[in-house]
Amino acid sequence: MLPVERRKKMARLIKNRGALNSRELAETLGISVMTVRRDLKVLEEQNQLEITWGGAVPVGFEAHDIPRSHKAASMQEAKVAIAHAACDFIVEGDFIGLDAGTTTLELARLLPTLPFKHLSVVTPDLEIAMLLSGNAHIEVFLAGGRVDPISRACNDTDSVAYLRRVRTTVAFVGINVWGEQHGVTTSSSEKMNRKIQLMDSTDKSILLVDSSKYGKFSPWRVAGVEQFYRIITDTGLSEDARKNLEANGARLLYAGIE
Repeated sequence: MLPVERRKKMARLIKNRGALNSRELAETLGISVMTVRRDLKVLEEQNQLEITWGGAVPVGFEAHDIPRSHKAASMQEAKVAIAHAACDFIVEGDFIGLDAGTTTLELARLLPTLPFKHLSVVTPDLEIAMLLSGNAHIEVFLAGGRVDPISRACNDTDSVAYLRRVRTTVAFVGINVWGEQHGVTTSSSEKMNRKIQLMDSTDKSILLVDSSKYGKFSPWRVAGVEQFYRIITDTGLSEDARKNLEANGARLLYAGIE
């Protein structure tokens, strides 16, 4: 097999499987680990993949969660704009599902200012629960369980079981990575199960996600972009991205930044 053909096959394998180590690639292609490493370096220079410790992943692949403190400092204006746009989908007396995350936190900050006499909120996010619990007209339910130290949210089976017992009128879902090809994905099976249940337990699911997260993916699939009632994002999404998403059934709403 010519080197060019071998590298094409290597790139396809990594793109299809999500991540492979050098030894797996060597065994699959019948070549040495040293040859694999040289080929990976060439493919990375061509922006076809990203080399990791011991192997490679596709461009845009994020296997691990990002610490909340890092996410909080990113795309803040866009998150606030998205949160303001999300308020249009809330009415008096709603029972709201609020996913964990920094964009849903911005929405939580706005809820006490809305002209409603009563709202109910269920969330697995400790910070959101604490923020809203001091408001007499907002009833707060915490989908409890083990607290994940990175996301500061309850992600385990207890949280999923709690969400299975409720029915919300609207659920706002947060995510770190998304795109038309892989859909909405996340970094762990626990978070995947929680988000799927949040969507299963509501009348309509709305994805809140900024444009910087587009075109990336993680190992665990939550849903296709077409499964959301609306996807609220910011105006930073490229024209090509908009066309690709809409062609795959996404119903997009753009939150402008003044």
